[in-house]
Amino acid sequence: MPVLSEDSAPTAFAILCFKPDVGFLRDVFSEKSLSYLMKIHEKLRYYERQSPTPVLHSAVALTEDVMELQAASVHSDERELLQLLSTPHLRAVLMVRDTVAQKNFDPVLPPLPDNIDEDFDEESVKIVRLVKNKEPLGATIRGDEHSGAVVVARIMLSSCADGQSLCLLGLVHIGDELREVNGMAVLHKRPDEISQILAQSQGSITLKIIPATQEEDRLKESKVFMHVLFHYNPREDRAIPCQEAGLPFQGRQVLEVVSQDDPTWWQAKMAEVQVHDRPPSLCVLTARGAC
Repeated sequence: MPVLSEDSAPTAFAILCFKPDVGFLRDVFSEKSLSYLMKIHEKLRYYERQSPTPVLHSAVALTEDVMELQAASVHSDERELLQLLSTPHLRAVLMVRDTVAQKNFDPVLPPLPDNIDEDFDEESVKIVRLVKNKEPLGATIRGDEHSGAVVVARIMLSSCADGQSLCLLGLVHIGDELREVNGMAVLHKRPDEISQILAQSQGSITLKIIPATQEEDRLKESKVFMHVLFHYNPREDRAIPCQEAGLPFQGRQVLEVVSQDDPTWWQAKMAEVQVHDRPPSLCVLTARGAC
């Protein structure tokens, strides 16, 4: 593991002190769940260095063979052992033990199709593989009426915080063109048809994507806060693309705008700071000639 030299350590420390993510990292490393994961990681690394060889790769199969002895006459100790082996909890422990012994840790993904680059240059096509759970992917798509292309319209940053979104993995970006889903061409398909295909897909999902020619701007380091002067309920807005993703707010609340990539629908969250003053809005300042 690389370490900092004595000459570079003060410089690196000074850089970290001015990083805006220091508070976020402090919160992450103070989580108990991360501490438990680090302890598990240390244990795994210890046994990896020791390289212990399992005596048996399938303890469940041996248990089933032992259970066949129930038909024969057994002693009290043997009967107690058979009862323990038949309990669901012990059988689950044995199944986990076999999984570790066989090193069957990662999900098995299907092989890549042979003709993935027949229609496009190798550098212009990106194959993305995901193991999807029941949660949504946290991205919306739109169709181009002229070309029929399906493009990633927006990525929900709130889903990134929950660990469900594609942007957390850095796999999909705004402006990327979606060409195939699990080998099925989606060109000229409606966005609701594609959303239904993704919603019904469980396990592994393979996406064929053409990256955007110009990558969209990332989040700005500067924060934008807005003091709202009206009430808004997304359930009453028929123009919003997804009512479930809408943010309701009341007048005099403060919003923190986290993304302005979409000129029509921004992404924001409730600001954590408490503001008691009532600053004039942009329209008031404009009317007064202040801006």
